[in-house]
This record gives sequence, C-alpha cells and structure tokens, in this order.
Amino acid sequence: MFIRRANADDVNDFVRVYERAYKGLERYAYTKRRDIRSYFKWLRRRDPDGMFVAVIDEPVGFIACDTNWYSSFEGKEVGEIHELFVSPEWQGKGIGGTLLNIGLNHARERERDIAELWVGRENFKARRFYEKRGFKFAEIWGEWVRMIKMLH
Repeated sequence: MFIRRANADDVNDFVRVYERAYKGLERYAYTKRRDIRSYFKWLRRRDPDGMFVAVIDEPVGFIACDTNWYSSFEGKEVGEIHELFVSPEWQGKGIGGTLLNIGLNHARERERDIAELWVGRENFKARRFYEKRGFKFAEIWGEWVRMIKMLH
C-alpha cells in the first residue's frame, strides 16, 4: 500500500469506492453519482493538500481533512475530517487508521490543535473506530454526532 495526495483524476475511483463503502449507510451519504462527483470536487476545493488516497493496485480508500474549516462550535479553524472511507474488502486491515493519521498530521502541520468530525448517529462501527483513535463525543445534532480530538 502507498498513500498519495488525491488529484482531480481520482474522481471516478472516489465515486466507485465511496458507493461501495457507504452500502447500507445511504442515509448518511450521497447516493447519486452526480452528487458524489460534486462532493469530490468540493472537498478538493476546500483543502487540496488535505485529500489523500490509499492505493493497493488501485485506490481503496480516501480521506479529506480540511484545515480551512471554521468550527462555530470551537470558535476557530480546526482540522475537519469531512470524509474517510475504505472499500469494504479492505476494511479492518489498518488502511483507515493510516489514512486518519495522515489527515491528522496534515492538520498538525497547519497548526490546528483540534480535529473535528461528524459521524452518523447510528453508524456505530465508525463511531467505535474514531473512539479507539482518541476522538471524544462532543454532541448530537439531528442525525449526526460531532466528535473531537485534541492534536497537541
């Protein structure tokens, strides 16, 4: 496996892996390919240096860490993890954790002292994943749970 920064040419792989990763979790995801493509482009515009892809022969996972995100909850810019997903057949093999560490290091390099993310309220697998990596429950807002991690 190697990890590199995502680029505009990764859009089709992003859509393919996103659709597979969110199977069964559609209530928390975009379901139309057009919307997923737009989401990819939005993520790249937000912080092009904070989007990474894990590759094993082909792309198998992505993370988008936005260090330009202003958190109204924290009252400052944070390292916002907008997206992290891994193709189902590669889950549980350390890829998600490796991508998360790279995203958090990107936030640290940009001098962010808090990482923030939102996860589906009933996406217990993802919530446990983040809790094991030091994220703490912050609050619930509708269908979403906000989690934070101190980066210093």
